[in-house]
Order: sequence, then structure tokens, then C-alpha cells
Amino acid sequence: MNMNNNLHDLKMKTDSLLTKLKELQLTTKDLFLKKLVFIEQESILPGALLPQGTQYLVFANHQITPLLPLNPILLDYFTPEELTKQLKFELIDEDDLSQVRLILDLPNSETPLFKDYTIQAENLIPEVPVLEVWPNFQAEGWKEYYGFCYDAEYGEETFQVCFPNVEEIKQFQEGRGSYKIVRCTQFPKFIECKNIQEHTIGIILLPTQKKIELAYSWKIGIDFRSDYTSVYVNKDDKIVESFKSDNLHHKVTDVSIETRFPVLFEYFIPESFIPVDKPFPMSTILTTRGSADINQERPIFDGRVYIPVRNRYSQQESWVKKDLQCSTKNLRYIRLFLKHLILHLTANAVNNKVKTIEWCISYPPQFSRKGKYKYAQMWQDITNNLQSKTGVKHLCPNINDSQYFRSQSLAFAQYFTEYEDYDLVNTTCIDIGNVNSNISIWQDNQLIYQCSLNFGKIDLFSQIIKTNPQILKIFDIEPDNWIKFPEYAFYDQLDIWLRLESANWLERKRELFINHPEFQKLITLMSIGLSGLYFYIGQILAVLHHEGKYTLKEITPVYIGGIGSRLLNWLSEGGEFDINSEINSLLSRMMSISSGFPDTEEITRMSQNPQDEVACGLVLQDQKLQELDINLNTIDKYEITNLTQLQLFFDTFHDSLDDLRIEDIKAIEGYNFNKPEYEYNQKLWRATERELRNLLNSQKGDIENIQPEPHFIVELKALVRVLYKEIDNL
Repeated sequence: MNMNNNLHDLKMKTDSLLTKLKELQLTTKDLFLKKLVFIEQESILPGALLPQGTQYLVFANHQITPLLPLNPILLDYFTPEELTKQLKFELIDEDDLSQVRLILDLPNSETPLFKDYTIQAENLIPEVPVLEVWPNFQAEGWKEYYGFCYDAEYGEETFQVCFPNVEEIKQFQEGRGSYKIVRCTQFPKFIECKNIQEHTIGIILLPTQKKIELAYSWKIGIDFRSDYTSVYVNKDDKIVESFKSDNLHHKVTDVSIETRFPVLFEYFIPESFIPVDKPFPMSTILTTRGSADINQERPIFDGRVYIPVRNRYSQQESWVKKDLQCSTKNLRYIRLFLKHLILHLTANAVNNKVKTIEWCISYPPQFSRKGKYKYAQMWQDITNNLQSKTGVKHLCPNINDSQYFRSQSLAFAQYFTEYEDYDLVNTTCIDIGNVNSNISIWQDNQLIYQCSLNFGKIDLFSQIIKTNPQILKIFDIEPDNWIKFPEYAFYDQLDIWLRLESANWLERKRELFINHPEFQKLITLMSIGLSGLYFYIGQILAVLHHEGKYTLKEITPVYIGGIGSRLLNWLSEGGEFDINSEINSLLSRMMSISSGFPDTEEITRMSQNPQDEVACGLVLQDQKLQELDINLNTIDKYEITNLTQLQLFFDTFHDSLDDLRIEDIKAIEGYNFNKPEYEYNQKLWRATERELRNLLNSQKGDIENIQPEPHFIVELKALVRVLYKEIDNL
């Protein structure tokens, strides 16, 4: 019965086609093109449908791939699959392989339609362009499809293309390459191929994509930051995991990886994010390459998420937009980044049958109410626009939705208490970013204090490497290749290496270099910086206890995460931090001395998922945490008085190395904490005071707009800078 229905449908479609041909004053002969143009390679169109008998097509003793010599009007009436079944290539004479017949067997024709062709050199095309369509599915309401073509600089040696039913198109030249990006509201049935004169030379039939039935609900948590973005998903309250990125490309042509992968990264949508097994967190980098229109904000066309790879990432190019701080000058780039990211995440959700997405958004703790309002509104505008194009129900929070719009500090704590199952009875959380460290202090599930310090991984690690680049040799990196980079470009290269390769180096080579002078210096300086951060937390605890906000007279356990938390691995035996690492006792001692509370040897617990804590915490809500309406810690403009607290810290650090019998971390050679009159000590503190003045003098912009910093943290930064710049010259 079903076969009869299909035959009836085909007959109806054929009748409609024949009627249309008469209206256009065409005959069935016009359904065929005059020449059979072919590609001199076998299986070069993996994403195309090809008729029966294609395997018989041969030129110069090699199998070839045809561009089907058909009028595209056929696709107005038949699906690609229906048309393919009605087509067949046959050899006219088995002794002459150059003579072939293309048969089109339409149901209503008394005899099959056909046309004979000669396979000849003048119709040969040597190469194919990079040809892609994204995404490779169909779903009710989904109307966002993108096609891409790059001629790979072959020019006349390949063919141009035309996509059907195009809503928007962008074409441009760069060097000798020709590029085309199109947006369609439906997955194309075919692609029309043209020569350099814009004449149609054949079509490529594309298979009808799978139809996805939408049913599920996801919560997607996004922690968007100026340097990286992390994404987690809660799938129907059953699975909570880092967001995986599916390959949603329909690859039409088979082009070498060396050509295809870079061009997709630079000009279109990457087939896979790097690393493939865990694409998030990803660098917050936008590329506007190929776009000259600054008045539009179309995803893919005007800006795309950019995935840097160490051997090809050029940070200095004008089209690379990074450090996307939430400022007026960056708003366009932030919107473009988020538009593409949200579209990409939505497509992946649809591919997994998701009908409803609940967006869970974080914001920095230092955001003002106005800043929070604008940020929440930006998200609502983007998701509302997508709702009509994707068929997905987007639920996006407003500024008053404390369940799905939460500060990074609260979501960070939520992660530790719910995902890693640690309590917040009395706890300090430290989220170490590249530039800033967010500190929050909790008692009985209630936030009692939070601050954001301009002191992060760059201060603790990256600047040390930049100042002493010869240490790169022990990481198997040639320093001369990196010295030429400006400061932040250097940090970017280092971050890529840290993410992709540092874990393997720590596991295999750390212990081999533990006594290397340069590595020892690095470990010591990192330890001083991190210990100083803990010393400052102890000061905070003392003040909070004095003010009655923290009722316990004891130091706290510490939960540490963020991109900088991995530095603990560098300070730990074997290259992997755990509760038994000797650095634990040193950090606990620092808090104890500065707070005046007993050293109860509190443990620092490092996140199992560095950089993912906030995104993960956003999609977890079983534990109800209280975030009080408190402002960030603010202080008056810094004035240099004396370095008493800094000297106390530095003396405590050295004393603790001896007292705790710390082995891997060495004291600063020449410093004697028992004899402050020592010449080295005097030189060190004079140099630190000078560097402190230099730091304050180098702050740019209106003094009223400079973010205030705690006295001790400014002094600590100055000390660390002196040590890594002048340790051999004091």
C-alpha cells in the first residue's frame, strides 16, 4: 500500500513538472544540461547523492565523480532521494568507456528520458572547493542554516556554487582566495555548480537530513568572562556535565585536512572545538575576519567564536578581538561572541532533542545594579531573537531572577557544596582568574564577605615566565620564538600551552627539573605570591571577627578553583596537588599568623573541575545559599606608609619553611628574617618601595575610576615583581 502511495505521489509530482515545463515553453530535453562536467577524482563528494551506475564513469583509466547535468527545476518537485532513485548512468558501448547515457525514469513517461554524453578532457575539473552546510539536521521551527564555500585559491581549476533559497549572502576575496557564506531558512536540497562565466555546469544533490523530534529540557549554565567562557549542562535533572560539542557539519566535498580545518576555524564554523573531548572552558576570543560591516551584528557573517591553536594563532591581527571586558567599546564584540555561542549551543541542544532551554547566567561580583541590568537585558535580547528562528523555547532570566541569574561568587560556592559535597559552615572560596581573584567567605551557608582582587594567575605565574623567558627551555619551548611577542600576546601563548600540554609536562618532567635553578626560582616566587594571598585572607578573617560578622575564632578551610588553581599542581610533589601536599601546611600557617587564630592545619581543597565551577554551580540548585545584598570591599586611595605587614608576611613565610620542614620550596637566598639590618634585607625593602611607587604611577586613566586595591595586595605585587626581576641583582 505504501509503495502505491509513493508511486501515486511521484506521478502527481511528474504531472506538475510537465505542466510547469509547458508554461515555461520548455520540453523534457531541457531537463538535461548539454555537457557532462566531472571531477577527476573518485569519491570526492562524500556529502552528495549519486545515481546508480556512477561507478562505471571512467576517464584516463581512473574513476571520476560527475556533477549531475540536470536542470535544478527538478528539485522544485522531487526530493533529492526521489530524484536519485529515478536516475541511472549506463555505458552506451562497453568497448568505448567515454560514451555514457544518463537515464531519468519519470513515472508518467511512456519511455524513460535520457541524454547521451561523451566524457572528454575539456569538461574536466581538477579540484573541488571547500563546501559545507551547517547544521546537519531538520527540526520543527529551525530556520538557521549556513552554507560555506572556499575555492582554495584554485580559481578556474574548480567550480563556483550557488545555494538555493538564500536569505543572506556574503562574498569576499582575501588574497587569491574566494569566499562565500550564505544563510538559508531550510537545509538545501542541492547546490548549483557554475563555471567562471557563471554558467550552470551541473548540480550536487544533498541528502535530506534527519528530522529531530524535540522533547527534552536542559538547563545550560554559562560563565562568560573576558578571558574564558565555561559552559555546563543539566539534562532533565539527571545528568550534570561539561557541555559537549557535536560535529554538526555536512561535509559536501573531500578536501585535505591541511586546507579544510584552518579555513573553517578562520572564516566559518569549526568542525570541532579544541580539545575535542572537552571543548569548554574555551578562550573568549572573537574573529571578525572577512567582515567589513561594522553596522551589523549577524552571527557567522560579522563575527564568530574563535578557537586559538598555538601553532597558528596570531593575536596581533586586527580581526582578532579578545580581552572582552564589559565596556562600551566592547559591547558589539561581546554581543557577536554570545550570539554565535548561543546559536551553537542551541543547535547542539536540538541535535539532542531538546525543546526547552533554561539559560543560567553568571555575572561578576563587582557588577553594579546598572551593569547587571544591562547584561541581563543583552541575554534576553539575544535569546528572544533566536526563539523565532530555532523552534526552541528559550527561558532567559531577568535581573530579579536570583535562581538563574547569580553572581560568580555564589555559583562558585554552590559548586563546591553541591557537586563536590563540601560544607560551607566556615569556608573561604578563592576563584583565581587570569587577572583577578574573587574571594568569598561563608558561614553557615551565608555569604558574609566578598571581594575581587586585581591579583591573579598573571601575577602568580605568567609575569614570572615573561620576565625570565629562558625557563621556557625546560618546557621544550624555544624562548626566541616567544620573546618577540608583546606582553599579553605572550600570556596568550603561555595559556594555550598550559591548557593543552602542561599537565603532561608536570606528570613526566617536573621531578626531573625540581633542582634546576630556574625552576626552583619559579616555584619559590609562585609560593610567595600564593602564600601572600592566604596571609591577606587571614587579615580579612580577623577584621570580620572583630566586627562580629564572623563569629568563630578560627581559620577556615579553603576551596580553590579557577584557571589559577592549577598552579597548586606546580607546587606539589609529583605535579599533582592533594590534601597531603606540603604546600597545604604552609598556606594554613599563613592564615593563622595573620589572623591571630590558632593554626588548626586547615586543608585547601582544589577543584576537580578548574574554570568550570561557576558554570556547573549555575545549574545546581538543591542547596539554598544566601547571598546578602553587600557591596564589594572598598578602600580609600592607596597611600604609601610603611611595609610592616608585608615584612611580617615575608618573615613568617621564611620562618614557616624551616618550622614546617618544607622541602621543595626554598628560601630566598640572602634574606635573613632574624636580622632585618642585613644588607640584602635593606636592599630588598628599598627596591620593593620603589616598585610600589612605580606600580601606583603606572596606573592609567582618571584616578577616580581606578579600581581600589587593598594595601597589602598592592605591596605583595610589588614584592613579587622585585623578586622575579631583580633577585640576582639585589
